[in-house]
Amino acid sequence: MELTERVTQETRDATSVLVLRPQLQAGSDATCKRLLVGDSRPVHLLGICFSTSPTQWYDQWEQVLGGPPADAAVITTPDSFVDDKPDGLVVETVGNPADVTGIGMQATKYLNSWEEDDATVVVALDSLTLMLQYVSLETLYRFLHVLTRRLDVLGATGLFFLDPSAQDQKTVNTLKTLFHGVLSYEEQAGDWQLRTQ
Repeated sequence: MELTERVTQETRDATSVLVLRPQLQAGSDATCKRLLVGDSRPVHLLGICFSTSPTQWYDQWEQVLGGPPADAAVITTPDSFVDDKPDGLVVETVGNPADVTGIGMQATKYLNSWEEDDATVVVALDSLTLMLQYVSLETLYRFLHVLTRRLDVLGATGLFFLDPSAQDQKTVNTLKTLFHGVLSYEEQAGDWQLRTQ
């Protein structure tokens, strides 16, 4: 079965997916996002993004969705927010990626406001690799546990990106337990593999 078919069939009920790929494969993120989000309309999009500017993040998602989302907000740091933001995007800032309480409060605000809407809600966190440079695995695990449970309740889709080559296997295995699905890039095969739980 093709990966496209497996993603479509097996992630139908998965509210959170861990995407494991080396940073060198970040260029293929658009393909992963398109597969995992599908053709749902309208889409409310929340980003927790410390790896690119809000404008770049929004432009990439606009390409993935084939147009602008119904609503979009991104949580980032002030130093990442240096350019003008696109129309239709709200930018929220926290002091640094270690401020998981601030990130959680901002995320909750948007998830609560979108809860009653008849739209697909997508939360994308890019990247866990960067957050692990600021917080312990324990702190990140607790934060993700709360966030993924909230996504379960909402029936929202969460995409969480991690470079497994930058972490030890114990860290990767610990984080895997939080997610309904794990989409990983297998370098030797040069292909993507999906595992669901």
